[in-house]
Amino acid sequence: MRKAILASLVVLAFSVSVSADYLDQMVIVPAGTFIMGDGEAFCGVDEHEVTLTRDFYLGQHEVTNQEYIEALQWAYNHGHVTVTTSMVQDNLDGSTEGLLDLNDNGCEIRFDGAGTFHLREAPIGYTQLAYPDGYNPADHPVIEVTWHGAVRYCDWLSLQAGLPRAYEHTGDWSCNGGDPYAAEGYRLPTDAEWEYAAQWDDERIYPWGNAEPNCDRANYGIGYPGSFCVGWTSPVGTYPDAPEALGLSDMAGNLYEWCNDRHVCDLGTDPVIDPTGGSYPYALERVLRGGAWQRPAAELRCAIRDHAYPSASYSYGISFRVARTVDPQAVKQRGTGRSQLILEPSKPNPFTAGTRVSYLTPSEGAAVVNVYDATGRMIRTLRAASHGPGSHSVTWDARNQAGEPVPAGIYLYELRWKGQREARRMLLVR
Repeated sequence: MRKAILASLVVLAFSVSVSADYLDQMVIVPAGTFIMGDGEAFCGVDEHEVTLTRDFYLGQHEVTNQEYIEALQWAYNHGHVTVTTSMVQDNLDGSTEGLLDLNDNGCEIRFDGAGTFHLREAPIGYTQLAYPDGYNPADHPVIEVTWHGAVRYCDWLSLQAGLPRAYEHTGDWSCNGGDPYAAEGYRLPTDAEWEYAAQWDDERIYPWGNAEPNCDRANYGIGYPGSFCVGWTSPVGTYPDAPEALGLSDMAGNLYEWCNDRHVCDLGTDPVIDPTGGSYPYALERVLRGGAWQRPAAELRCAIRDHAYPSASYSYGISFRVARTVDPQAVKQRGTGRSQLILEPSKPNPFTAGTRVSYLTPSEGAAVVNVYDATGRMIRTLRAASHGPGSHSVTWDARNQAGEPVPAGIYLYELRWKGQREARRMLLVR
């Protein structure tokens, strides 16, 4: 097993409240160093060390139809798009790029021609087989969105939050002048950020670990072509979070996800820092990641990069999730008061027989403390109870839920409280 080299041992996955903001649906992925590629996956065969120097937020799930339609309605009401009953087009900075194909039978968003968008069950044959009794598309990931439509959504979020837009809408549509990591506004994850988060933080083959895919782990094509786990998209969050320690869903399966980068298959073997992908006009297609409901199991690997589409492509197999570089000044300083969630380092660490996990909660509520192994598999729930505000602690005796001793190694312990999460690492020695 190749070892990820981390600049930070702390996983911060709590939300920061900002007016008209999106951060409550995102987790923080700490900066660090990892091995990109796995030596086997197509267009992922060239293993090389990648260092990401900035913490970043990443959407917990793919953007849903409901989220997209709300932002789209806002954009329409503010004159940021041109819409017909068949197409949504950009109209900022002189752009007329297509953003969303309303005319496709797979699209679950419609426009009434009088100023209002609404959701529908897609009339395509797949949905009738997958959901013969009907379904609610609100929590399904948005589809038929071009790369332009994905980054436009990011810019709408930025505009609503009073942030600078990350993307230009002319020429190359570059992100922050070619430096996405320094962008203040919302954006798509870079190719490297996406893989780094998917394999967090042990170079696993799939987001859940090294076990082979099955329909309990992801929505994909099990007998490709023609046989599927579901046969259409699933509501976001249907499957267990993977990597569980980060609280991310559908990093494998459901839908491919647009990334910021232009696609280049051969990334070489030299170490790189904050890579940004291929350059225009030599690389014209955009990176897609994560596999999809109709695609085979091989495409669920964290490192696979064999699919790329032109920026203007529409598909019922593609969606996206949002990223944003963390502004250290915007994150509440830890340890300056008793008004925030804090998970302390385990004591002792490393330990042989038992370790105390201490944490602080700002008000009354249910707290859950879980322990996971290095692959993200849950080992033990240490506490799941409501209590008042203040400091609390619980001790882990290095045993699993069945009371059996667990082997030596690295483990993660996580605190969940009112939708917020923090996780830390501990080392068990025998």
